[in-house]
Amino acid sequence: MSFIKRALLSISRKKGKSLILLAVIFILGNLISGGISIQQATGNVETTIKERLGTAATVEMDYDALSSMDDSEMMEFEMEELDVDLINQIGGLSYVKYYDYSTVTYLGSESIDSYQGEGMDEVDVSYSGASMDFMLKGINYAPILDLEEEKGQLVDGRVFTSEEVENGSSVAVISKKLAEKNNLHVGDTFTLDNAVYDYTEDGTEELIASRDIPLEIIGLFEPLSVREDDGDMSGGMMDFMDIEYQNTVYVSNEIVSSELRYNMEQYMENNEEMAAMMEDEETWEYYTPIFVLNQPEDSEAFEEEVNPLLPELYIVKSASDEYENIAAPIESMSTLSGYVLLVSVIATVLIIGLVVLLFLRDRKRELGIYLSLGERRSRVVGQIMIEVMVVAFIGITLSLFTGNMLAQGVSESMINAENNQQYSDDFYYSDFQTDVTTDDVLESYQVQLDPNFIILFYVVGLLTILVSTVIPLTYIVRLNPKKIMM
Repeated sequence: MSFIKRALLSISRKKGKSLILLAVIFILGNLISGGISIQQATGNVETTIKERLGTAATVEMDYDALSSMDDSEMMEFEMEELDVDLINQIGGLSYVKYYDYSTVTYLGSESIDSYQGEGMDEVDVSYSGASMDFMLKGINYAPILDLEEEKGQLVDGRVFTSEEVENGSSVAVISKKLAEKNNLHVGDTFTLDNAVYDYTEDGTEELIASRDIPLEIIGLFEPLSVREDDGDMSGGMMDFMDIEYQNTVYVSNEIVSSELRYNMEQYMENNEEMAAMMEDEETWEYYTPIFVLNQPEDSEAFEEEVNPLLPELYIVKSASDEYENIAAPIESMSTLSGYVLLVSVIATVLIIGLVVLLFLRDRKRELGIYLSLGERRSRVVGQIMIEVMVVAFIGITLSLFTGNMLAQGVSESMINAENNQQYSDDFYYSDFQTDVTTDDVLESYQVQLDPNFIILFYVVGLLTILVSTVIPLTYIVRLNPKKIMM
């Protein structure tokens, strides 16, 4: 009789033992299925959220390391600034899709009003001192990186030309709402004021110099990052970010640098102490670089290549780093599911191995008869392997669905408990001004029965059963049929 047929007959005739083995594999299979389901779901969340966070990276001072210095180290440390040549060198790396560097200043205006949010048009806002509502943001990348990265979209007019950026032409791109508030259109000219103030001895502000900056509007943009469907996020930080962005005026870096130089020069002329402190300064131009990488996976390689080029205490910070801040509930669950999966595999190997070994000891006489009749040991081993793997396949298939449902229920309970405890409705502000929240992470978490999960589960489950079966099969190899039959 074929050893395959003997294996199938053995399963059907010894129903009790087959059912016991099936129950054990089913229970352990649920744990393995649940662990893999959660691991795969959290992996999908990480991929999805990091794609939403984008591929932007920047270089900045490591303020944590700076604050940890003692007084002697601080006295010896000479802070270096990022120069344009280094920024261009980093921007030329193969990982970089495009890049920009910018400098900003805040200006006021007597000819136009700033945007202060919906419903604020009729409110008379008064200030004590200078009003610097308009953020003059310099750019070097003519298409405007914020628009390329869909922080905003151009709705009228055009962006800059390379010549306008290089020559510092007096042209600007402003928000559509700011234009509507002041009845401005593409082609119109508006004026900002660069007012320089100093403090008098009694603590009041005194205007010491000012000059006008006339700018021609070449384009209008609308923000895309502010979500209007989130009632809970309509106030606070989101409102502040929206208002600041609506009052942003894009110009070339040269215009911003010129105004910063004017401001500092006028201030120093009226402040001898400040002039003495700044006499060794060669420039007052400080740029913030933004590098957009080709794909999120390039972040680690980009950081490794850039770090050796940076001045002391500078670090690379990428948008994907924010994932660790906003995905705390998912990360903790992923760690726990990893431990569950590891323990499940180990437990399966031990328990199934023990069960198979006990069954083999009960069938010692049967196996001895096969060997005495001249059956090869490899065929006897094959029979046992078929018996176990057929039952295992049925048990694994059943646990595929129940384990997935178990993982979904358990993970939802864990997420809700942890989210309600400390993470609910958190909003994280970062250098990249992402609007991704913890709620977005939780919404993207889904336990699904997709082909990748099914294949992975069968491979892990059946391979684990195979390993747990091979170990006790050494018992058959050591059997002496003569001693058994005596």
